[in-house]
Amino acid sequence: MTLIELTDGKKAFRDGDREMIVFDRVGLRIDAGDFVAITGRSGSGKSTLLHILGCMDRLTSGTYRFRGVPVDGLGDAELARIRGKHFGFVFQSFHLIDELTALQNVEAPMGYAGVPRRERRGRALELLRRVGLADKAGHYPSQLSGGQQQRVAIARALANGPDVIFADEPTGSLDRRNGERIEELLVELNRQGTALVLVTHDERLASRAHRRFVLEDGRLLEHGSPGG
Repeated sequence: MTLIELTDGKKAFRDGDREMIVFDRVGLRIDAGDFVAITGRSGSGKSTLLHILGCMDRLTSGTYRFRGVPVDGLGDAELARIRGKHFGFVFQSFHLIDELTALQNVEAPMGYAGVPRRERRGRALELLRRVGLADKAGHYPSQLSGGQQQRVAIARALANGPDVIFADEPTGSLDRRNGERIEELLVELNRQGTALVLVTHDERLASRAHRRFVLEDGRLLEHGSPGG
């Protein structure tokens, strides 16, 4: 089943009278259970592309379909609904809420989705158990290591049973040991059926993807293809 299909995607910004092109003529298809890695130099537009795929930004031109439905003309509320129901996000800087415990951080997306409080609590505890942090449910982010915070962020990303997890440099701020643990966790989630789309400079992590792409000079090229 095709989840995401990007056709002739272009992203550009205006700088006075000049058009600054981030990328152009980008095509990408992501199926259910896929594992895609996007690499490229810093500043090449990888994170911008990931944000567009995650419906947090919009194309300048081209077509983006999710489950066959064009999303380019959808309003902000409908895009938020798609993000909340179908997507999970993991970032390099974790983005946990400092004032909430690990359990409450994992519960938060379910609250926005209208999941009843009792169900939220049970599901959040199960997700923390799944990432090996059930014993840290009552801890605040400041009481957790970087690796533990990233595992909480992954549990939060799984809160609403997403079809796709988008991960932007998920191991970038971790030491090697914690980075490898996060790598194994993400790979295992993909084996269990969750599609994974990640932006990374980590060659080890990228090498485990089903398909690899490089974003270079505004073009997205499949790794191993001519010019890629």
